[in-house]
Amino acid sequence: MQSIRAAGCALVVLAAHLFSSCGGAPTGPPQQPNPSFPQLPGLAQRQVQFQQVVYPFYVFVPSSYDGSHSLPAILLIHGGGGNGPGIISAWQSFAEQTGIILVGPTLSLGGNFEISVVPGLYPLIMHTAQNEWKIDAKRIYLFGVSAGGFTVFDAGTFDSTYFAAGGVFAAVITPDFDFILQKAMRKTPFAIYIGDHDEFFTVAQAQRTRDVLAANGFPVRLTIFPNLDHNYGAVAATVNADIWNFFSQVSLP
Repeated sequence: MQSIRAAGCALVVLAAHLFSSCGGAPTGPPQQPNPSFPQLPGLAQRQVQFQQVVYPFYVFVPSSYDGSHSLPAILLIHGGGGNGPGIISAWQSFAEQTGIILVGPTLSLGGNFEISVVPGLYPLIMHTAQNEWKIDAKRIYLFGVSAGGFTVFDAGTFDSTYFAAGGVFAAVITPDFDFILQKAMRKTPFAIYIGDHDEFFTVAQAQRTRDVLAANGFPVRLTIFPNLDHNYGAVAATVNADIWNFFSQVSLP
């Protein structure tokens, strides 16, 4: 059954390369930037090691941060063929104005990544960031695009007591992954955004995702953009502001 999901992920990842639209336990203390990963102005670059693989991630800290109080944070997950700095750039201006710390890893999506890696890796990345910056542990959120959005549903269920809420653009829960809803110890709120002309996912799939989440007790909201395809960049400003309003109403107990 998981071959359905794998095939869908592979298609989205391949398409992202062709038609770019926009975008275990710790093995030691937080590491310093690795020269093999690009350093970018305005972003701190760090990495973690998980299951013998090194994962780079980038952090944007708003200029208002002075370390005197904790800020909320969003773990941003790019789509297939994307990278951490790319999705951070779609949020950076808004986060600067609003006072949000952004964390964007660069990942190889697909395969067994969702189930075997995501539930351990995503909290590890955020915990590593928390060791260096003051992040409000009750206000850590998830946002992902396309194939990255699949993993938001995974982390939001498997790690429901770690992440306060999740949001996705152009991502759904396929029937073969409905089982993840039973893994949640808490009913994580989700916001879903999709265009009615998306090339990879239908409005009906998004509606089904909303309905199965609601039927299992998860707070959920679905927004459908008319005349929009798989292009997050075209509506990023609108989505980001709207989902932050959604996130701002939720924190962990």
